[in-house]
Amino acid sequence: MNDFQRVMVWSQWMRLAHWSIALSVLTLIATGWLVESAPSVAAGASDLHGYAASVLMAGLALRIWLLFTDKGVGGWEALVPARANLPAMKQMLMFYFTLGKAPLPAWYGHNPLWVPIYALLYLFLLVMALTGLFMQDHPLFAGLYLPSIHVAFAKIITVLAVFHLLTVVLQDIKGKRADVSAMLNGYKLFETEKPGPFGFMKQSPGVSIDSIGRDRKKDS
Repeated sequence: MNDFQRVMVWSQWMRLAHWSIALSVLTLIATGWLVESAPSVAAGASDLHGYAASVLMAGLALRIWLLFTDKGVGGWEALVPARANLPAMKQMLMFYFTLGKAPLPAWYGHNPLWVPIYALLYLFLLVMALTGLFMQDHPLFAGLYLPSIHVAFAKIITVLAVFHLLTVVLQDIKGKRADVSAMLNGYKLFETEKPGPFGFMKQSPGVSIDSIGRDRKKDS
């Protein structure tokens, strides 16, 4: 017999950083498109684009600070792929390729398949922030045309953002850990085993909360 336990995974600072980055990126994507494609609202969209860029830089600064100060899933170790997570990464690929028909592996913090993508995404966002900050006054830097770099990285980030939204919704629908609401209230659900009627534990795909707690920094 299995039971579920609510565990605090995402701290308030992690959630603040996540939503600052996520909402600002969506706003930047929308307003950037409006500036290029809708001249009638380009001026207003450009102003909003600047405000969203400020929020993005603040969110990135907070996330970078957490990389060095957070002792849980927000630390830099959580964004370094581990060999122990390779089986879970393969299972995640099967889960996506089968649109949720394959089993969803268990993990504590970050999705193991997305760990290297998150690290790249933060790097791409830093490039976007820096090119956006300097390209109006200094469009050429070391022989590079910053507006072109800004647009190219914006397209990459748009693709990653769309894929991230789709996969998170799929995980929330097919899984049992409430991934979407976890980024709102900080709590994820973990399936645990309970003793059977004769005191025996049945074989189960559930996750031991005790083992998660011990290995969270290594495996998250």
